[in-house]
Amino acid sequence: MTSEAELLLRIRDLGCERGGRVVCRGQNLALAVGGSIWLRGRNGSGKTSLLRVLAGLARPTGGELWRAPRLASLFIGHQNALKDDLSVAENLRFLACLCALDDSPVAIDQALRTWGLWSRRAQATRALSQGLRRRLALARLSLAEHQRLWLLDEPFDALDDEGMATLSGQLYAHRTRGGGCVLSSHLPLRFDSLPQLEHWLEPAEVRA
Repeated sequence: MTSEAELLLRIRDLGCERGGRVVCRGQNLALAVGGSIWLRGRNGSGKTSLLRVLAGLARPTGGELWRAPRLASLFIGHQNALKDDLSVAENLRFLACLCALDDSPVAIDQALRTWGLWSRRAQATRALSQGLRRRLALARLSLAEHQRLWLLDEPFDALDDEGMATLSGQLYAHRTRGGGCVLSSHLPLRFDSLPQLEHWLEPAEVRA
């Protein structure tokens, strides 16, 4: 049995709602250091709502949510949250400041190189393809070494094979240094051999 010292978060009989309607209930899971949880489920089953509750952006409708003391987390939603009028580099710096990440020039430059965006650093974000916009949103991960909990909503969407490989590498590195992640994805995941739990959600109206 995993002790609290080895856990990043745990939920018991948790429920959540969206727009005043309960979308999931009775959720139980625990994320250990170095682990990952893949949230799966039909449309409307509450994957995004559950991630928002875990991130502290929404309140649960019931149950228990426990997080490790002083646990810093990073939530990246399905929407990229980019400003079209800013350049690629300016957007990443803005997101880093907004999320309390490493916004030093060296870190920003390295993140852009890691995600294949260095040559586009001065380009207006509005000109990027959807895949490149997703890369830019996810480049925050390269600045989030001290955020031990990553909560990612459909992070693999719109990525090409190179982008998927970069994301997988970032997830692997994060987990090997003692972090953990909870993510949703409707795509088959090409995960590594580190601990992983698949968690399936059913819509609340189906389970009632």
